[in-house]
Amino acid sequence: MRELRENPREAGTPHENPGLAALSRGAAAIERPGRGLLRLRGRDPVGMLNAVLTNEVPKDFDLGAYALLLNPKGRVQADLRVLKADDAVLVDTEPEGAGAAREILSRYAPFSRVTLEDLSEAWSVLGLYGPLAGDLLDGLALTEHRTAEVEIGGEALLAVGVAAPVPGYDLLGPSETVAHALRGLIERGATPADLDAYETARIEAGIPRFGADITPENFPGEAGVLERAVNFAKGCYPGQETVARMRYRGHPNKTLYRISSSNVPEAGTPVFQAGKSIGTITSVAPLRVNGETSALCYLSRNADLESPLTAAGSEVGVLGEVS
Repeated sequence: MRELRENPREAGTPHENPGLAALSRGAAAIERPGRGLLRLRGRDPVGMLNAVLTNEVPKDFDLGAYALLLNPKGRVQADLRVLKADDAVLVDTEPEGAGAAREILSRYAPFSRVTLEDLSEAWSVLGLYGPLAGDLLDGLALTEHRTAEVEIGGEALLAVGVAAPVPGYDLLGPSETVAHALRGLIERGATPADLDAYETARIEAGIPRFGADITPENFPGEAGVLERAVNFAKGCYPGQETVARMRYRGHPNKTLYRISSSNVPEAGTPVFQAGKSIGTITSVAPLRVNGETSALCYLSRNADLESPLTAAGSEVGVLGEVS
């Protein structure tokens, strides 16, 4: 990821956005409101999840996983993280995928003797990202999706290792406890940052987000998440045949790319080539980096990546396919 600097509202000035600076060289504390959180307990919650998810959660559950929930036609209904939390399993989703995840998993839970508790209103998620994040958590070192209990100000939270868009940790727990933790981390030296900084880092890293770059109309192969979210060796799950067919026999009609422009387009802006619409922008970084605005967009399989592309009247450069 490029070093993150410059606010588009101040583009061309020497001022640096504090949140982006902390993500690159310090530790940024970022509240992530509205996330869907489900707690599963019972006879075999991991087995139940493995029957419906695209990825495999290890049976011993020493390590969590990133996965998708698909409909029978293979379209993405939600993406999620599966996390270990003492004697329970936590499922963490984007706000836009929370309802679908709850509805789908609730259908399977009774047959697997699994209870499902919705923590979305009672719990919150706080991100602590950047090269110094572990130092502010007493030297904590967790790889992606691994969990551990941490104490901040005498109160316990669940820490989850995060690899992208910026390495660090997500801290999960009751909302009041998370609010106290935010104040405690700032006292320890964390820089409070907003979602603009996080979204800029996400788009710079080419990480698609459900609700923006992935919707219930998309197939996994279009969104560049096959390698992270799909285990092609596991057993059956809804939509598996479509996913396998798209990987082994065909090519998606469109693919997600990262692009950049000196202009600041909006999500939903069409991308043109030789006067013909060949794609659509899905996410736009709120902050500029080195005078350029990064974005994610779908481009048709017929697009010529060697020929000029434009959006909102400005030329855009293709930085690479999301994968």
